[in-house]
Amino acid sequence: MRYVIRFYMCLIFKAIVCEPSKEFVNTFNNMILTVEGKLIGGKAVTIDKFPSSVQFFNQGNFCAGTILNSWTVMTAAHCFDFNKNVENMLIHVGTSHMYDRNAKVHEVDYIVIHEDYNKPLPFACDIALIFLETPIELNNKTKKGIIVNTNKWMSTKEKDFEITGWGYTSYGGSLSKLGLMMAVLKYVSWKKCEKMNNLDLSSDMFCLYGDGLTDTCQGDSGGSVLWNKMVVGIVSHGEGCAKKGKPSIYTNVLYFRDWIKSKVKKFFLEYCERKGAITYIAKTN
Repeated sequence: MRYVIRFYMCLIFKAIVCEPSKEFVNTFNNMILTVEGKLIGGKAVTIDKFPSSVQFFNQGNFCAGTILNSWTVMTAAHCFDFNKNVENMLIHVGTSHMYDRNAKVHEVDYIVIHEDYNKPLPFACDIALIFLETPIELNNKTKKGIIVNTNKWMSTKEKDFEITGWGYTSYGGSLSKLGLMMAVLKYVSWKKCEKMNNLDLSSDMFCLYGDGLTDTCQGDSGGSVLWNKMVVGIVSHGEGCAKKGKPSIYTNVLYFRDWIKSKVKKFFLEYCERKGAITYIAKTN
């Protein structure tokens, strides 16, 4: 799993509500000295360059996610392995940094985890949707991710897949002061990825590789993979981080286009029924 950076909830709450003190930052850094780094080999970027990216806090765990519309965030199903109680979840949007007091915070209404998650293989159907209590105000720092509608990106000729993540940039390192990071990976064929990783892949998975220099890692789970500014994947899993000869594995979003559409439609129909106002459907635009 890419998201296993588990915080104590009291520390998370302090970081979310207050500006973290020097004592807090030092304590937190010491806690993660044995946790592998996050996005490896990247460069600092601002949220307006990747405005569909959000932070997802789930009862002491951290993941990333992608804005699909004002009310919906897409992430990885394995981000809910330790908790499915929405009362312990928060979404932060519009920020380049962790612990940003200016981030817009949204509570979660309910979640939908794919029915076939972990079937027939571990991490198969590693996709989930988060529906919010209040809508995200869309602007230059919060924009909808555009889901890809073609399979042209599934080619070894494609070498410009953009990945993003927050935080640690090396094994045993300290918390990055650079905030959101971005790196570029290349496509690896399905069969080659199976051989290099010595495991079976399900049809909804694909692989990217950074030659052992760049990669996603713990804490980046649930974040999007972009190709030509379109969302093609979700950060899922892999063996180690930026490990030579070991491409990382991602969820193929194209495979789930119809599933996403059906779940979003169901949410709005149920929401309108609960609120008694059909006009809320307009908020998907």
